[in-house]
Amino acid sequence: MNFFKSFYLTPRAFFVLGICIALFCIGLVLDLSFTLGKLLLFILFLIVLIESILLYSISELISSVRILPNRLSNGDENQIELQIRNNSAIDLSLTIYEDLPDLLQLRIWKLVILLKKAISQKVIYKIKPTQRGIYTWQNTNILCSVSFLRFVARRMIFESITSVSCYPSFEQFKKLPINALTNNFSQISTTNIRKIGQSLEFEQIKDYVNGDNYRHINWKASAKQGRLMLNQYQAERSQDIYMVLDMGRSMKMPFNRQTLLDYAINGTIALTKSILDVKDKAGLITFSSKNCAYLSARSDYKQFGIINDMLYNLTTDFLESDFERLYKFVRFKVRQRSLLIIFTNFDSINSLKRNLQYLKAIAKYHLVLVVFFENSEIVELVNQPVNNLREVYSNTIGKHFLSQNELILKELVKSGIQGLISQPHLLSIEAINKYLQIKRRQMI
Repeated sequence: MNFFKSFYLTPRAFFVLGICIALFCIGLVLDLSFTLGKLLLFILFLIVLIESILLYSISELISSVRILPNRLSNGDENQIELQIRNNSAIDLSLTIYEDLPDLLQLRIWKLVILLKKAISQKVIYKIKPTQRGIYTWQNTNILCSVSFLRFVARRMIFESITSVSCYPSFEQFKKLPINALTNNFSQISTTNIRKIGQSLEFEQIKDYVNGDNYRHINWKASAKQGRLMLNQYQAERSQDIYMVLDMGRSMKMPFNRQTLLDYAINGTIALTKSILDVKDKAGLITFSSKNCAYLSARSDYKQFGIINDMLYNLTTDFLESDFERLYKFVRFKVRQRSLLIIFTNFDSINSLKRNLQYLKAIAKYHLVLVVFFENSEIVELVNQPVNNLREVYSNTIGKHFLSQNELILKELVKSGIQGLISQPHLLSIEAINKYLQIKRRQMI
């Protein structure tokens, strides 16, 4: 970059120039003020000249390298690192302007640091992406000034165009006690004979005790031993769990710059890890107004990566989702009794009633858990004290919307369907707790 394109005067220099102009104006009346103005302008020129020589005496004044993670976690704080080295023998003041990805929507971003002479320094900043996709960093622009002067800035551009993919949240595993929940579940003793989804894999013959299922009595062994003996079967652990994602317009509603679909995807990733840790099989179904996609349930840990990649490109449309299509698709694809965790959102009790018949039809063959969202902003509004009539109206309307969620939940329970109301930011942990609760109660 040539000298004229890289040379800048700092706000401090313009401030001194403003003082000079004021002195020259006053000098029209007082000769002393005019003389002081000329003296101050000469000193400023001398300082600018000296600082320019210091900054441009070395061609490579500083060097900078940007280090990005292999992938970004959607909805979480991601750490970006700049490694900057001072190649000069003077302390520098640096103002860093990064050409951040357009998806971040950060129009004004800068970072000011002090860099000691002849050393390297790590500069770390954090970004929070709210959309899945490709994030591309352009150039790093740095304005360099001498730390004890700061009247001149030399602009240096480090071209480093790098793209990183933003995946559904994987940083949540560090924040949420997912491992603790699944480990705690594994340590809880459960009965070996299941009423629903019973395994036929034989384990051992034991003495019959009151409460055992008499249909499992081994009559031949009982005749030999002279007392009742019972066949004991292993508890079925590897059960099919399908996460079902609604891709319709209701999932496009934003909260904290993320759509409900993004929260549902993050919850699906957390649930997948928990399901695989508990030794169940995890699968995925997506549906919208026209299409349904399917990934069969598997229990190996490669399934986690497959589901993660499948969720990466999901987007919502602006049409109502077709629950009738979902019912037909599930009947055709999912033959074995499974747990279907449906992530959707109902605007009102009427929107539920339009689709309730299809949910009840699915519930005849599978255990259905409907997860829908509670507006966290309305909850905050309702919990605030009211001071005037306008706030009373707002509070009343907010309570009406919240009561709609309770009516939806009661209607689901009345129809024999499990339900879960969750605020978007609490979805992952509450969905895992509900899944483990269903496992403990042996409902699948």
